[in-house]
Amino acid sequence: MSFWTLETKADIGICGFSNTVENLFRELTLGMMHLLVSTDQAKKLDSIQRRTAQWNTNISNASHDYELLIIIWLEEVLYKLEVESKFLVDAQFMIKHEQDATHCRAQVSWVDADLVTRDVEIKAVTSHELSIAKLKANEVFTSTDVSIPELVGPAWVGTVIFDI
Repeated sequence: MSFWTLETKADIGICGFSNTVENLFRELTLGMMHLLVSTDQAKKLDSIQRRTAQWNTNISNASHDYELLIIIWLEEVLYKLEVESKFLVDAQFMIKHEQDATHCRAQVSWVDADLVTRDVEIKAVTSHELSIAKLKANEVFTSTDVSIPELVGPAWVGTVIFDI
């Protein structure tokens, strides 16, 4: 996996790195879900029966605003967890741009959230320090968090902070 936990004073976040924007969405989503459970519980997720579905979100504009789209997507994942008891364990993304909207479609695998012991509760996805950027060849991303290595393009890099 290509994501790292970002520790902040009152919140927690994820920094992700991938070759495509779709795979970056996957890394940031899996990173968020990883924050919710202990390492032991994460290993047990493979023993729980998985179900599959397609989850969709979109933004109604033509600006291709990936930052807004990731907020809406991650909020949808939290909604599915809290309201529908669906704990996402994997996803494959397709992001499509149309003239007046950008669509995020994900084929997801999920388990019954009632069977998952969570260590952390994420209250919301924030826009604080939110970023999604495409790095050009040999362009370097350096995080303010020293635990995250320098990331070199070409690639996509993103940071999301969560209110816990």
